Amino acid sequence: MADFAHLSDGPMGLGRGLVLNVTADGLSDLGLFAVCAGFAWHCLSAERGRAGIGVACVLIGVAAFLGVFRFSSWAGASEAVRGAHQFMALVAAVGAFPIWAMSLAEPDSAVARRLRGAWWVTFVLAGAGVALVVMGVKLWQQAVPLLCGLWIAYTMGMRRSGWSRWCGLTGALCLMATFAVALLIREPDTLVLGLLSKTQMLHYLLAAALLGTCWPTRSPAPT
Repeated sequence: MADFAHLSDGPMGLGRGLVLNVTADGLSDLGLFAVCAGFAWHCLSAERGRAGIGVACVLIGVAAFLGVFRFSSWAGASEAVRGAHQFMALVAAVGAFPIWAMSLAEPDSAVARRLRGAWWVTFVLAGAGVALVVMGVKLWQQAVPLLCGLWIAYTMGMRRSGWSRWCGLTGALCLMATFAVALLIREPDTLVLGLLSKTQMLHYLLAAALLGTCWPTRSPAPT
């Protein structure tokens, strides 16, 4: 456990000597958030024609940002964001993964290129997915990311040879590894290969998957 920030008396009124400690799990979420924030800024800050990727990274990034506090040793913050973190993780699973896969498979489509289209499709998919899970279809939360992951892997495999293809395949392999870790390892504190916990491994693998599959290869002209 490492000291991440020291919060003393100030405008927030947090109290003297209060320390926010981020655990290794929280630090892995911080790394995932940094990757998402970078892609979101790159894709949405200008007319780059990559709105779908940007929207997906916003949703995953929000969940990761909440996870930093969820996995901190500050009990008050951890409990305060628990519900929000779980909800955003669900939204990312049923909303962000489909738009991520669609944007890679059809980079010239309106969903991939136009911000309004990306948000509307994500809103519909996320809303329907959350509704299904709330109604008891729990499998939906696992099935959607898995199917989207297979779609992403197929898309990366269809890229032309060269740096883009191998980088994409590496990212897709990391994404497949996240599903393997999630399915095969039950306890979140179990060490994978004696190095990282299940939670940390999932966060780092997802960050690597985003880096590999979403790294800019070309920028279609926006419409």
